Amino acid sequence: MIAGRHSEDYSPIAWIGRMPIYATTLLVIAQVLGMIGTAVAMSLAGSPRPVDSPLLEPLIFSNLDILQNFKIWQFVTYAFVNEPSIWFAVEMWMLYAFGREVEKFLGRRSFLWLYLSLLLVGPVLLTALGLAHVPAGLIGSGTLHFAIFVAFVVIYPGAQIFFTIQAKWVAAILLGIYSLQFLAFHAWESLGVLWLQCACAVLMLRYSGATNASFDSWLPTLEDDVRPVRLVKRREEPEEADPYESIDPLLEKISRHGIGSLTKRERQRLEQARAALLEREKPSR
Repeated sequence: MIAGRHSEDYSPIAWIGRMPIYATTLLVIAQVLGMIGTAVAMSLAGSPRPVDSPLLEPLIFSNLDILQNFKIWQFVTYAFVNEPSIWFAVEMWMLYAFGREVEKFLGRRSFLWLYLSLLLVGPVLLTALGLAHVPAGLIGSGTLHFAIFVAFVVIYPGAQIFFTIQAKWVAAILLGIYSLQFLAFHAWESLGVLWLQCACAVLMLRYSGATNASFDSWLPTLEDDVRPVRLVKRREEPEEADPYESIDPLLEKISRHGIGSLTKRERQRLEQARAALLEREKPSR
């Protein structure tokens, strides 16, 4: 399902002026509306926490409610119960910035399948624990949207963000901080959901047919960095290929997935072909 390719999936759903509207944009709007509704419900109930509000309690996931009272809507609604905070604003920025790139790469349908899978995998795990008479709950979308960021990192591990730090190291640092935070507060169910959602994102991208989703790009390139110097006679270069033919596959990839989908080596090939074309088109004297 996630590997399905449809050309219309790579285009925005609509435009508002010059602003493209993607499925990610609608998800951000839905999350913001959920946050506003949460704030209003907390205010009406006079409760400092969402779990203390009688208006929000039916929306927060509880595996006992699922098993005893069959409140199956909680499989979805828990993710839209978020307190207003600066961290929620950061979370929405990350969803919009990185989720949109994942959507552009996979296509809208595949991205929505990914989002739905990450949304449901946590409640499914906790419901299984409920069968063993282990009560557990879930509220908010923090780990869900962090897993979307992990999906972006799987596709573009070398992308530079946050003061030119590579995305893969940012993901590793945030995952470590998240895990230690849950560990410190003994939030074992949240810790399990976090790792399960991240693993789900990695595996779905790994086997989705996404061309850049390779673990090889996460490994240190020691061969390039510490390769010993050898005095070897270079082989005679083969006859130069037609630059038009060499860049056709790259141009097709850019048209489908955007220029950000090119690897470092493909960008170098594109630049070399461009230089060759410019040299060829110079008027002879």
